[in-house]
Amino acid sequence: MELSIFGIAVILTGLAVLYMSYRAAIYGMAVFSLFGCALALGLGGMGILPPQLFLAFFALRAFNLVGGKKLADAFSLDTPGFWLLCTSVWACMGAIVLPRLLHGSTLVFPVDRSVDEIMLQPLAPVSGNVSQVVYCVGDVVVYCCMAAFLKYRGAYRTLANALLVLTALNVLSGVVDFASHAVGVDALAFTKTAQFADLTGEELGGLVRISGTFSETSAFSTFSLPLFVFCLNLWILGWRPKLAGALAFATGGLLLISTSGSAYVGLAGYLVILLFSRPSLVTRAAAARKHRMWIIATCMGVLGVLYVVLFLPGVVKALSDFVDITVMSKAGSSSGVERMGWNAQGMTNFFDTYGIGVGLGSIRASSFLVVLLGSLGVVGTFCYAMFVGKSLLSPVSADYPFTERAVCYAARHAVMAALIVVSISGSVFELGSCFYLFAAAAGALSARVPRRVSRRRQGAVAGAVVRG
Repeated sequence: MELSIFGIAVILTGLAVLYMSYRAAIYGMAVFSLFGCALALGLGGMGILPPQLFLAFFALRAFNLVGGKKLADAFSLDTPGFWLLCTSVWACMGAIVLPRLLHGSTLVFPVDRSVDEIMLQPLAPVSGNVSQVVYCVGDVVVYCCMAAFLKYRGAYRTLANALLVLTALNVLSGVVDFASHAVGVDALAFTKTAQFADLTGEELGGLVRISGTFSETSAFSTFSLPLFVFCLNLWILGWRPKLAGALAFATGGLLLISTSGSAYVGLAGYLVILLFSRPSLVTRAAAARKHRMWIIATCMGVLGVLYVVLFLPGVVKALSDFVDITVMSKAGSSSGVERMGWNAQGMTNFFDTYGIGVGLGSIRASSFLVVLLGSLGVVGTFCYAMFVGKSLLSPVSADYPFTERAVCYAARHAVMAALIVVSISGSVFELGSCFYLFAAAAGALSARVPRRVSRRRQGAVAGAVVRG
């Protein structure tokens, strides 16, 4: 067993959280999700990451606070969590049964860390079946625990503040990564100790490819885009606008200079959603703020383009070449051809198995949608689509406090942004603990305001847990 400095930090933090308010658990889960490429605990050939290790303390704190029955309420029939649970059950069963039942019936690009090169091979059980099941169950636990915490007054404010702290740390890591590589060092190498291919320090068009605490630029942009969208919508709604606006501006700037095609396509896709969004359903003042944002952004964009075209013609050529490399010619690159091959084979797996799928962890692709269809088949894709649909489209009562409705609205947009970017670059089913924190906030409010746990009752329960 190998215990790293991250593992020690997680264990000490987790033990402290067990004797503190549940708010500390939310902050810990959010912050540790930033270190998704650091090794916390090594068990033979399997590595446990900081968010996975902290999840044990996160779940224990939730169980001590609300009990098993309240945790199970997150999966009741009328909630999005029911469909997430159905997806998880189907996925776990498929990961165990399908690679054995359909052994050799189709060729796959497997998720297997025992091989150094990704090659087509006959369908068979691989290490990815086990690891993806562990990740899937962990994500469900994150979701139900966060949903349980959100039943307490002030939990939405706590979650929003924790995500703002996470965004600030992510911005700091991006700035440190950019600056350190500019002078020829990797100041964040200690955060990338897990068994992932390290693609940091690369350059494109003369710019350093920003990866932050992650192993590659694509992972950084996939993690950062939902945070940018969350902060942007909090600013539009007027919830802590100065801090949220500053963090949105900083994160957006890092995404623009990250040289990540996933970031650019994801931003473009989300802007379409933002254009047709209706923040006025939360507060009327948001509509005016949104209109001012579009007017200012459009004017600045037009003036910037005119200035560059008229006075800096050399920049136009450089920018056009940069866009061509990062977006337009991406599909024709060796990496793009390889990833398109993964997607094509994933769809072949879907049809070869007559829509059943080949089992969770049996294939990798370059699109989350292809992973869903190829791995989980029609049944799993339907269940997950129901989970997303109920999380994003369920009506929310106007009787909830402004903070809860604002955070719920911003979280729904963050979920949409995350799904957009993983639909063009996601290679596996696991979307990370941060995504399911957003998903819990997006789907926890209902059309009817339930009875909330009072502050006095909350303090009494917390005191009983400490005494126990």
